[in-house]
Formats: sequence, structure tokens, C-alpha cells
Amino acid sequence: VCEGCQRVILDRFLLRLNDSLWHEQCVQCASCKEPLQTTCFYRDKKLYCKLDYEKLFAVKCAGCLEAIAPSELVMRAQKSVYHLHCFCCCVCERRLQKGDEFVLKEGQLLCKGDY
Repeated sequence: VCEGCQRVILDRFLLRLNDSLWHEQCVQCASCKEPLQTTCFYRDKKLYCKLDYEKLFAVKCAGCLEAIAPSELVMRAQKSVYHLHCFCCCVCERRLQKGDEFVLKEGQLLCKGDY
């Protein structure tokens, strides 16, 4: 049975992804519907292209709202995650370093001096 459409696979060829079977034509991005030919990302029993997977599921920087790559170094403040260059005081725009005292007020970072 195909994981994508739940129909029996009678085709000559089938694809195996994460221990499940798929019709070739069912291997498409769940978001943009483009066929997935070389790589795919799998989440909640759905397949995604890299671009849509990152748009939907990647951790986003609380400063610029862009995706954060898994290999990037980050700064954290409570539940928020920031690129290193986005971890700045919202008043003086000074980049906050490890060990600096700061306040996170209503989603805004403030250095100790500006607070």
C-alpha cells in the first residue's frame, strides 16, 4: 500500500522511503506539489522539498525571522533563538555577547544600560 495515496501499488516500480512504500508519482512535496527527484524531507508522514521544509519547520530567528541553519551558532534568551548578528540591543543596536547582562521585555532585547 502506498503511504502517499493509501492505494495498492501495482506498478512495476515503487519507492521505499523511511520503511514505507510509495508510487513514483506520489513522491511529491506536500506543500508545493513538485515531484521530488533527488532528495526529500519527511515529517508527520508527509514529504517536502528542502525549501518548503525549511519554510514550515526550521527554527526562525526572533530578530530577523529568517531560518536558522542547523550548523549555525546561536544565542538564546528564554524560548527565543537568535543569529549571533541579530542578538542586539533594540535601542543602541550594540551586539550582545556571551556574559552580557540584558533584559528581554515584550520580545525586545535591551542591554543593561538601556534598560
